[in-house]
Amino acid sequence: MVSRLGLVLKELNDNGNFRASLFATSAGLVLASQKEEDIDERVVAAMGSLLSDAAYKAAEEMDLSEVRSMKIKYKDDYIIMRNILMKNNNTQFLLAVLSKLPESEEIEKYIDQLLDWAEENSKGDLEKLSSL
Repeated sequence: MVSRLGLVLKELNDNGNFRASLFATSAGLVLASQKEEDIDERVVAAMGSLLSDAAYKAAEEMDLSEVRSMKIKYKDDYIIMRNILMKNNNTQFLLAVLSKLPESEEIEKYIDQLLDWAEENSKGDLEKLSSL
């Protein structure tokens, strides 16, 4: 299962030219990653988990709808964290991606499509992991 998640991430990085991508549990445990050597996937997963928790708490406090994804734009860099909620609504996984800041809205839309693809192609394996 985890190796199939790694294959999804490899394809994601190849098509999106990402510096790193990973699947993690909501607590920040890395399940699979594809990354450049200088990136510590444990830090990315931990920060993703922290940001996801903060977004959920903000949604709760302000009576907002379910958190789908978070995008943080830096001067030159871009982080996307997508929450993947399982059918049982009790288990959540995180898909995190690090890249350079998209040069246009079209590229940003393409990145969103890539993440949709990765989420769709990983759901079966994540469902199996959530039932363990």
